[in-house]
Amino acid sequence: MANHQLPKNPHVRPRGTDLPDSEEPSMLGVALLYFHEQFAELCIQEPLVHSGDPEAVHDMRTATRRLRSVLEIYGNLFATDPCQSLKRELKWLSGVLGRTRDAEVILDRLRTRINELPAEWQTAKITGALEHGLHAPGTTGHKRTRKKLSSKRCRRLLKNLEHFRDHPPAAGPVVRPTRVEVATLVNHQARLADRSFRAALRSEPGRERDEALHRLRKDTKRLLHAAEAAAAPHPKHSVALGRRVRKLQRILGNYQDSVMTREYLETFIVDPDLPAETRQAYQRIIAVERLIAEAAERQYLQVRRKSPALRLRH
Repeated sequence: MANHQLPKNPHVRPRGTDLPDSEEPSMLGVALLYFHEQFAELCIQEPLVHSGDPEAVHDMRTATRRLRSVLEIYGNLFATDPCQSLKRELKWLSGVLGRTRDAEVILDRLRTRINELPAEWQTAKITGALEHGLHAPGTTGHKRTRKKLSSKRCRRLLKNLEHFRDHPPAAGPVVRPTRVEVATLVNHQARLADRSFRAALRSEPGRERDEALHRLRKDTKRLLHAAEAAAAPHPKHSVALGRRVRKLQRILGNYQDSVMTREYLETFIVDPDLPAETRQAYQRIIAVERLIAEAAERQYLQVRRKSPALRLRH
């Protein structure tokens, strides 16, 4: 990542936030500080992905999503064209990393389920088939990801992110104070998550419920990013909100990982040449994952109902 200079001090204020410490940061400063931090994280993780570190894929994908979120949440502070272009390319990069990360998650999850199979099913014939079905796409996915990260498109995106960081295309003058304005943006994201929650409650079990909870997970994740970005003007309350939202996000993540694992196995069950023993193992794992998803759904409802309102106090 030699072409993308990292800040010597990760806590240094990026351009647009250079206010005296006694003053409240501007709206633009709040957005740029979070953008600055996440771009630094992306630059750190990119070479680690090339080195084969599996956790780096997750961490780089998370930084990519956070960058996209801050451009969504604070988009009206920036010129439209560069902001939209970056969001579009960050979505592409998140997809590149996501395919590899999803394969890793499914592999880890299936290994756990395999170890839970009855002793008489712990044979090389069955477990070997399950492992082989995941190793091949996983290895291919890592190679494809590294190739994409070395592409002209990715290098251009990184240069554009660096330019945005160093020369932010502000759409208007810096405005302060910001405590109320930042809280308003965070609480807008909270209302979107509330709306998705109500839609999930109305959804029918099955595919419709899976899609509704996936939408809720995305909105909850964006709310988490909004709370994280609000740390400068709301250091105490943003941490408290982030803690509650993160707990809900983990539950929804467990649900979504179960959905992905079941969908992956269901693509193999339809194969008429699949050995009977392997098919039986797949079906058992699918049944277990369905129970896990149902438990996660109940847990989410319990935690959500016992939690204070997902709002940032100001």
